[in-house]
Amino acid sequence: MDRIWLYTRRLLMTGGVVSGLLWLACWTPYPYRLYIWLSMPDAVLDVDPDWILVLGGGGIPSESGLMRTFYAARAAAEFPAAEVVIALPGDPTRDGSLWRMRDELEMRGVSRERIRFEPKGANTRSQAIEWARQAGPDTLAQPLLIVTSPEHMRRSVRSFERAGFLQVGSSAALDTSIEGSLQLTETGLDAPMVVRQVEDSLFVRYQFWHALTYMNRSARELVALVYYRLKGWIE
Repeated sequence: MDRIWLYTRRLLMTGGVVSGLLWLACWTPYPYRLYIWLSMPDAVLDVDPDWILVLGGGGIPSESGLMRTFYAARAAAEFPAAEVVIALPGDPTRDGSLWRMRDELEMRGVSRERIRFEPKGANTRSQAIEWARQAGPDTLAQPLLIVTSPEHMRRSVRSFERAGFLQVGSSAALDTSIEGSLQLTETGLDAPMVVRQVEDSLFVRYQFWHALTYMNRSARELVALVYYRLKGWIE
């Protein structure tokens, strides 16, 4: 019993130290830099893609699904000769997330004739393998542009490269900032000094919480990258 209590204390202390370090890191630019590193902005194709493959994420409607279809439609407008592939587990013969993602792309100007499904892959690795099998060996040499969430991009690009695709580019579905100023023009004059300082600080009001979000998303993805590397699914 004493040994179990000792191990529990050590686990809790370790968790507390790690949590404290992560909290402190959110006061620095490093969470955002890590997030951008995961998005692989340097994975740029030298030629126009033949395929635009959007990974389904949480389906649709969902934050990831809507963001990814928005960016996929924008890429489809930029590269009108490319075909668009929706990679998401589901039944392509009945109404569901696959059809709703297709409808979202159509609403944004992508013709239905350009859209294809990859409905069998259950994770990033199997989606790469299934699309390679479905499209055929000739497709491996054709330029492929992947659309997915920023934190998921590095694992996606590496998985498709490992599956045999020779030219893989990234189009990360990054959030964009609003154009208007968020600085408050009126504050409560009778409020305590600490409250007024918080009102004046965009970092405390927004940027710190964004950093927490980046840390949460990136931490999960770093674990997934290690797992994929240990499995030999990425290099």
